[in-house]
Amino acid sequence: MDLQYDYIYNEANAAQVNLEDITFSARNAKILQRLRDGDDKLTYLSLGTAGGWGFIINEGDDLGWLGYLIGKSQYLYSLAIWDMPDGEGGEQQINAFVKGIARNHSIRDISINSLSDDTRAAIVRAVGNYSQLESLTITCHNDFDPNPNSHSAVVGLFESGVCQLRELELSGNGIDDDVVATLANGFKSIAESLEVLVLSHTSIGNDGLLAVLAGLSNSTSLRTLHLASNDFSSAAEGLSLLSALLQSLPKTLEHLNLRRCRINDEGLQAFIQGSAIHCRELDLEGNESITATGLSHLSNSLQSDSCCIERLDLFDIPSAIGDDGMKALARGLAHNTSLKSLHLGCLFNNATIPPAQWVAFSTALCDPSSVNSTYLSNHIVQRITGDIGSDNICPEDVDLYLRLNEQDPKYAARCKILMKHRHLDMQPFLQCEWDLKF
Repeated sequence: MDLQYDYIYNEANAAQVNLEDITFSARNAKILQRLRDGDDKLTYLSLGTAGGWGFIINEGDDLGWLGYLIGKSQYLYSLAIWDMPDGEGGEQQINAFVKGIARNHSIRDISINSLSDDTRAAIVRAVGNYSQLESLTITCHNDFDPNPNSHSAVVGLFESGVCQLRELELSGNGIDDDVVATLANGFKSIAESLEVLVLSHTSIGNDGLLAVLAGLSNSTSLRTLHLASNDFSSAAEGLSLLSALLQSLPKTLEHLNLRRCRINDEGLQAFIQGSAIHCRELDLEGNESITATGLSHLSNSLQSDSCCIERLDLFDIPSAIGDDGMKALARGLAHNTSLKSLHLGCLFNNATIPPAQWVAFSTALCDPSSVNSTYLSNHIVQRITGDIGSDNICPEDVDLYLRLNEQDPKYAARCKILMKHRHLDMQPFLQCEWDLKF
């Protein structure tokens, strides 16, 4: 049947079809009933062949009817497709399903997971008509063919101009530098509307990073860039371009995730300046090649008056809890005016940071050498946490200073002065309203 004939048949029979005849379970029939009745509470639907999903696809399910009812829904906002049947008749079922969902006008968020190249491409082509589509996620846990041609449907979706994507995630899809080069022109087509881009757990290196950033060159709305678990060990050129891109964005990036990207000191130096002054949250967790030298570059950027980083994640970077690394970070904290949360430690090793290594942090938070030094100490950072991130992992004195910064930010400086300089005549401090820096 062609698309029009399928639609006419389903329209004529939708009201009287026995839903239990077109699905294998009462649970599925109830979902189909809600779709047919126009249940405005059914805004999210997930599909899969295993237990745990909303609609569990089995041999007794007619996916043509499922697709038709999804296509007719006026309230379904989000659709997650985890897998589809691949046995006998599977291709015909998928084609019927795709024809149905292509008619939907309410779905704004679609997630496609663990599908074959052909099935993924068919679904992407179907949603290419969704002018309302805002978020697209394509992920998988298998090694699919990284042939750039297998992603042509995605490029077509970008370049069609039909939808203005705000969020895009392409993860674990055999995406390497060649595939990203194919996608780059498509990125340019959606760059102005794109707010969140996730390209994680792929095989992107320096060339791929350069291609991604070239595609984002006309970005005006980007607020989250997630590039975790790629290999940037030899990507100093790409990371330098990342720094330049961040500095050219009209808005400060809310979140930059470079977790476990094998970044080394050279790479960190290449991008940290732009990141420090144009990024509120920076995640560098698990980049074990960063040494105290790299942390010194980070420290210099933290001291900049233009630094706007509020949350910094250095968990699972061994050098960050070494003596030289902690001294470097403390130097950065001493003159920083933006950082509120610092994530430190190594897995299974949070409690073993020697007390002596916290001395530099203690001084950065409350330098007792003079009243002026105490006043100019850091009164901004509030949390230094470990793996769980719920409690401070530092000694009692450092924890006290952090709690003062968090609970009494207006009075933190004068509280520390009162604590460390008790020989002073405190009457002027108590009588006057200070125009304090912090």
